[in-house]
Amino acid sequence: MADWTRALLRRSAVLALLALSACRPGDIVLDAGEPVVSAGRYASTASSPAEPGKRVPVRNVLVLTSGGADGAFGAGVLQAWSRSGKRPVFDVVTGTSTGALQATAAFLGPASDHLLERVYTTTRTRDVFRSNGLKTLVGTGLYDPAPLRRLLLELISDDMLDQVASEHSKGRRLYVATTDMTAGKTMFWDMGAIAASDGDRRSHYVDILVASAAVPGLVEPVRIRDRRSGAVSIHSDGGVKAPVPFDSFMLGRAGRGSTIWVLANGHVSRDAAVSSPAASTLALARRGVSQLIRQLLYSSVHEARGKAAAAGAHFRLVSLPETVSETKDPLRFDPDEMRPLFESGQAAGARIFGAPPPSLSPEDAPQPSSVAARAISASPAEPAL
Repeated sequence: MADWTRALLRRSAVLALLALSACRPGDIVLDAGEPVVSAGRYASTASSPAEPGKRVPVRNVLVLTSGGADGAFGAGVLQAWSRSGKRPVFDVVTGTSTGALQATAAFLGPASDHLLERVYTTTRTRDVFRSNGLKTLVGTGLYDPAPLRRLLLELISDDMLDQVASEHSKGRRLYVATTDMTAGKTMFWDMGAIAASDGDRRSHYVDILVASAAVPGLVEPVRIRDRRSGAVSIHSDGGVKAPVPFDSFMLGRAGRGSTIWVLANGHVSRDAAVSSPAASTLALARRGVSQLIRQLLYSSVHEARGKAAAAGAHFRLVSLPETVSETKDPLRFDPDEMRPLFESGQAAGARIFGAPPPSLSPEDAPQPSSVAARAISASPAEPAL
């Protein structure tokens, strides 16, 4: 190859990288003046219709964990719970990662169950992420979450935000966890206050959900700029540090007698239930992330149980039975895998809460794991795990 040809190729490569760099920063940049809860204290001075002191007495808290595509199980449980007529109006709903994507519908109640069924039985990976291609060389993730953002903007209407804001004004709370990768800490976002805020509330609301589901290194993060200082922090998957997004501040001043419902979007165990060849670099990385999430979920459930017991609250755990296989890759969304998981969630929910399974006969329905079965009847004096 001639010298001039090599020089031309080098110049072209440099120009291509510069072009990519120019479009890289902040595919999603959020100016944060919205209420943030950190370590149980409001970190923002932004006002909201219901100030922390006007909270309603907390009786039921729903905690939605991380789990990726395995969230199909939790979506099925929620639908069966609704059909049983025994699903409470939760005073607090808190979610992280896939649980953050479930949280708004769970907060608004049974009327939004159809949205969960749609998302967790028809969504494909291409509906959530797209490859960054060469941009990966200068970006901060293999995948671009733009499709997920479009999907959420389609699902979450201004009317839904009005409903969230209305419930917030009554004292109910909806939290979503992200991980501030810059500071290395968990941030809880008061989504009801964001829904009740002025400005581009819908865009801000959705951006927080995208951040909570953005697996570091695999999915582009959300850049959040502090309106007061101008500092920019990187926010990614809330499941990195809080796969079970519960903290005692959510109980208010009196937690005794409250019930913490943890809906685990996956198995609560140390060891994987399915094998994976992990035959490529990307497959190995994804497998490593999924197993890290599994271990963190296992440990965090124990931690949440301890916090509930310390507050005098009851602890209830519903998790994917060990007899039911999780998805082979929780970061790959395949309706052929998620539909059976959703139906398993319906069956488990029916068995636990008493609703008739809509698509599985009693003899075909999977038995809850011993962990899940014990957790349903656990109290502060009787550990759930």
